[in-house]
Amino acid sequence: MKWILDTNVLFIAINTWHDQHAQTRAWLDAAKPTAPWGASAETYLGAIRLLMNPKVMKGAHLDAGDAVKVTRREFSGPNAGKIVTGDEPDDALLRKAKGHKQIMDIYQIQVAAKHGAKLVTMDDALRAAFPAIAVYPS
Repeated sequence: MKWILDTNVLFIAINTWHDQHAQTRAWLDAAKPTAPWGASAETYLGAIRLLMNPKVMKGAHLDAGDAVKVTRREFSGPNAGKIVTGDEPDDALLRKAKGHKQIMDIYQIQVAAKHGAKLVTMDDALRAAFPAIAVYPS
C-alpha cells in the first residue's frame, strides 16, 4: 500500500463545503489510480463522525445513513481504497506525543508503517516529527 489517509484528509476530500476540498479532492482523485491506498478503521469512523457533527458541518450535517454512504463511496468502485487495521498501539511511539491531540495521529503513523505506506496528512507538526512517513497531499 502506498498511501494511508488521515481523518482530516478523508473528511476534507468528501466535504464539498470545506475550503480545502478542491485541492484535497484533486490530489485524491489523481492518487487513486496510481497506487493502492487506504485508511484506517479509525479514520473511516472519524470521517463519518465529522460529517454528522452539526458544528463542524455548519448546520449542513448528514444523518448516519448518508454519512456512511458518502464515506463508503470512497472505498468502492474503480481504484477503491481499503480500510485497514493496525496492531495494539505501541506505547513507546505514543510517548512521543507532544499533546493529547497527537495520540491518534501517532497511532496513524504506526498503522501506515505496518502497511508500508505513507500517511497523508495536513498536520505540519506530525510531518516534521515523522518526515519519512508523513507527507502532505500535494
